[in-house]
Amino acid sequence: MGREMKMSFLRKHSFKIAVLALCAAMGIYLLYMYGPKKAEPLPVHKAAPAFEMNDIDGKPVSLESTNGKVRIVYFYFANCPDVCPPTTFMLGEAQDILREQGTLGDKVELISITFDPERDTPDVIRQFAERTSADLDGWHFLRGEEDATIQLARDFDVGVIKVEKENSFAHFNVITLVDQNGQIREWINGSDEELTPEYIVKQINTLL
Repeated sequence: MGREMKMSFLRKHSFKIAVLALCAAMGIYLLYMYGPKKAEPLPVHKAAPAFEMNDIDGKPVSLESTNGKVRIVYFYFANCPDVCPPTTFMLGEAQDILREQGTLGDKVELISITFDPERDTPDVIRQFAERTSADLDGWHFLRGEEDATIQLARDFDVGVIKVEKENSFAHFNVITLVDQNGQIREWINGSDEELTPEYIVKQINTLL
């Protein structure tokens, strides 16, 4: 009798049961597709090349001295006629977000390295930095010897060629993300029209 009652109940309410099952399945699917997801870890590409240079105050800064923090490394030159100023400005916007979330300087540092030290004197770099409201407590602007810096950029997989006739440089506009242990985790195309400071901060935060 009990079995017959169960069968009768199932026949009577089969449509409702099917709808409930479908709704449950759709709910699980939507949660899987659009619900909160754990951020995928960024791959380790290679160890960042070691370096040591002076900042615009003459203080030495090295890859080793900044270990323990996530770092953004960007190669540029202040006389750049196109990509360097807007990319540096975007890094300045990312810096503002990092300052608001309380990680700038303490857990994250930005490092900009010029490969044009002859023209990029400390005073020139300071003026360049001021135009982006750079916070020098969490953003190092470094300079060293030209040939060594160009080679360092190439070691970071950032192509740089000096154009002697124009006294200028052709270079890849690349922002390099380095983790707390000195490992390169991502190369970001600074010329990507869809790149935003929020994306840069998001990638940094995946390592924090």
